[in-house]
Amino acid sequence: MKYIIASDFHIKYIEAPFDIERRERVEMFLRSFIGKIDGLILAGDIFDLWIEWDRVIIKNYFGLLRIFADLKESGCRLVFLQGNHDFWLSNFLKDTIGVEIYESIFTETINGKKIFVSHGDKHTNNDMRYKIIHTLIRNKLIKLIFKQIHPDISLWLGSKLSRTTVKAGSWQVNKDTENGLIATAEKLSSEYDLVVFGHSHNPLKITNGNSIYINSGDWIKHNSYCFFSEDKIEIRYWT
Repeated sequence: MKYIIASDFHIKYIEAPFDIERRERVEMFLRSFIGKIDGLILAGDIFDLWIEWDRVIIKNYFGLLRIFADLKESGCRLVFLQGNHDFWLSNFLKDTIGVEIYESIFTETINGKKIFVSHGDKHTNNDMRYKIIHTLIRNKLIKLIFKQIHPDISLWLGSKLSRTTVKAGSWQVNKDTENGLIATAEKLSSEYDLVVFGHSHNPLKITNGNSIYINSGDWIKHNSYCFFSEDKIEIRYWT
């Protein structure tokens, strides 16, 4: 079975020119797999901000959502793990498109390999500020309050809580983030054959004994993803 694992598209609901180019690139990438893969695992921060109301979706995400539906109709399994930007999911993706939603961790045996996939934001070092914000903004009461406000205002408030995505040329790898993910993958290596994180935006492949750690990278700078089949586990780059 052929699986793609990707993360950190950071599709925005208000776009600068380089955001438009990235979204179009992501849409071309995903569209190229319609009818050609068995599964797509989205490991968080697919959207730079996601807020979901009972009867409203963000219109700028429609193109990507349509491609998800086309992939699903082609027989592709869709798995979505919440990241630190797109965590306020409700029922739309699951009920309307048929996406499997996981709050933070996806584990399963695929192609004879026991895999562990998570966005990775809970496994960083020395980031107490983020961990406090993480606890606060995932509070059910705060989510309920945001849903009662007009969408335009909710999105404006949400954008103030979201860490701004930067242009590719100014992106710097956070070593505390990366080292925390590497250390966690090493701890998990005794139990899992494949560990995949995103979040650090830095594509990486490390062998820990019989286990492989892959960071799927990002689509701000690298256009990278993990390709996983019966005989291959590798980082690939979309060109």
